[in-house]
Amino acid sequence: MYIFKLNFITMRHFIVVIAYAILAGCKTNNASNPLFIITQHNKFGFIDSTGKIIINPIFISASDFSEGLASARISGLYGYIDKKGNFAIKPQFEYATPFSEGLAVVYKDGKPFVINAKGEEAFNCNFSEIQSFESGRAIVKTASGKFGVINKEGKLFIDTVFSKLYPFINGFSTVIGLNDEYYANKYKGPQKKLEHGVIDSLGNFVIPYGRYEFIKDLDDGYFEANFDAEPWDSIEGYTSGTTIIDTKGKIVVSKQSREKADINGNLHCGLIKVYVRDSIATSGRDRQGYINAKGEIAINDPSFISVEDFSDNRAFVECASFKHCIINTKGGKISDKIFDGSFGNHFKNGLAFVQVGEKWGLIDTNANYIFKPQFDGIKGNKLIDNYFFYSKRNPDGKNSYYELIGIANKDGHIITEPTMQSIDENGYKHGLLACFIDNKLTYINKQGKTVWQDTASTTYELDYDIDFMKRGYFKAYSLPSTTRSNGEFVSRNIPEKIIEKKNFQQNTLSVSVDVTHKDSSSSNPNFLNVYIINNTKDKVNFNAQDSRLYMKVQALNPHGEWKDIEYLPSSWCGNSYHIITLEPQYYWSFHTPKYTGDFHTKLRIELKCVNPNDKSDISIKKELTIYSNEYECSINLAQFWRKKEYYPAGIMDPYLE
Repeated sequence: MYIFKLNFITMRHFIVVIAYAILAGCKTNNASNPLFIITQHNKFGFIDSTGKIIINPIFISASDFSEGLASARISGLYGYIDKKGNFAIKPQFEYATPFSEGLAVVYKDGKPFVINAKGEEAFNCNFSEIQSFESGRAIVKTASGKFGVINKEGKLFIDTVFSKLYPFINGFSTVIGLNDEYYANKYKGPQKKLEHGVIDSLGNFVIPYGRYEFIKDLDDGYFEANFDAEPWDSIEGYTSGTTIIDTKGKIVVSKQSREKADINGNLHCGLIKVYVRDSIATSGRDRQGYINAKGEIAINDPSFISVEDFSDNRAFVECASFKHCIINTKGGKISDKIFDGSFGNHFKNGLAFVQVGEKWGLIDTNANYIFKPQFDGIKGNKLIDNYFFYSKRNPDGKNSYYELIGIANKDGHIITEPTMQSIDENGYKHGLLACFIDNKLTYINKQGKTVWQDTASTTYELDYDIDFMKRGYFKAYSLPSTTRSNGEFVSRNIPEKIIEKKNFQQNTLSVSVDVTHKDSSSSNPNFLNVYIINNTKDKVNFNAQDSRLYMKVQALNPHGEWKDIEYLPSSWCGNSYHIITLEPQYYWSFHTPKYTGDFHTKLRIELKCVNPNDKSDISIKKELTIYSNEYECSINLAQFWRKKEYYPAGIMDPYLE
């Protein structure tokens, strides 16, 4: 859910800026005196709407302003600055989030607490997580993993009894509980079951636990709930279905008979997308149609290959192979026009972007063109104050995957030519748009004029003065001759043959961090060379995750305990997990950051490998832990506990943490 779609890994500072905007709920500067965050030489500062620098870029990290204050740090700890750049709340926190409703969540020793605008602790609390306040309340999590809601005095408004409590949408939240007794006869033994329900803003159940296997968030005034699997049927196996429920907990459409239709969506414009199962259907559940709120088949046209949800009393349907037309709520085509695609497959405020051939245009609900297809691509899938972002492919005539972004109005007339590599897809804020032009952070006004631009192209991180746990990055692969490796990602880091001049430990598997920079293959002094050396007579196997070894950096914390400062994310894709092999008398080489920060300590690297003495099947073999030599370094305390939000780039990115 990045607000700002980034195409360049080098733009890490702007990711931080936008992440703060998300945390603040986009409650940024006062419109009368807005300030805009900038970066120069990897330092943060602020400009006004004319591009004049108001706060010099001296901060290592900073957030956007919220309620007159912005969290910032010039060393390892965060405080809050005012709009003159002075610290109104002195630096003292490992991490600090934006103010919301007069309160902000801050962290010390990895634990959250709440402060007011004077920097005073607002109330005593003992929660492991506290979200920002909205409408006088905040979702909290206990050390035992239970969620609840507190008010602005820190009192529990909704008790901490939920295994998960999702953000409230129009006064309703989907919640999850844990039932320790789950159909022992069904799965041959006691199982824990996640039970879904829905509560209102007072904590009262609208949809109680136990009725449904899964409940989707409120959509267009209704919940879509999948009911529990029925007992085993010797012919059908386990069967399940969907129920549509309103905000009062009343069932609008219940389970449909398998002889009629299986629900495949929510209720929109009085109709629900379903898989049709009747005498007309010739291929099981391949064909789709609609039922009404009474559960009756409403649209059942055998010429429709697939259908989309209704919006604005219109729906896109596939009426020929990969060709789409538009129908009304009675199933009639509203036009003879055929489209190759539609952005989002729905109308919004009576308009929809459609594709014909390789170009995009805009239509109304009668399929009349607002402007005919003329743009290579549409960015963000929406009109914002009667303008939108479009893209032009291959503007340099060399790279067919390269595109630049411009701005056009609702009528399709170009406002700015395509010159931007990336844009804030939420659009203009207080009259300025944040974007990247020539790989430089840039702000432009509504006339397309540049009011501020960074003096140099954004570069790779020059240092690692960070305040979060870095994701695992030690990736390697087997020699091409081995067959054990697979995984979705194949690293180019293959083993090298050990030669005598390398000063490696003899007759052992070892991890070595070279703190001397001798024979360094890296020109960046902010990295250290790391080696995994198999100086034995036997090959060694390693569990891997898309070529990522189970290998991470640890540090001694202030209590003298070794704790991770890097982490290995989990993947939902089973194909991510595999085995790679290091042959005898071979080694891998890597680079690890030379971290900088306020806390001077010792670091080491932990590596897991498959125990060669375990005679079990390779898939269940136990692991051995190996540690590197220790070395001196400095870090920031937030690196012991804070994980940045991460959102997958697509289906080929199965990582969420």
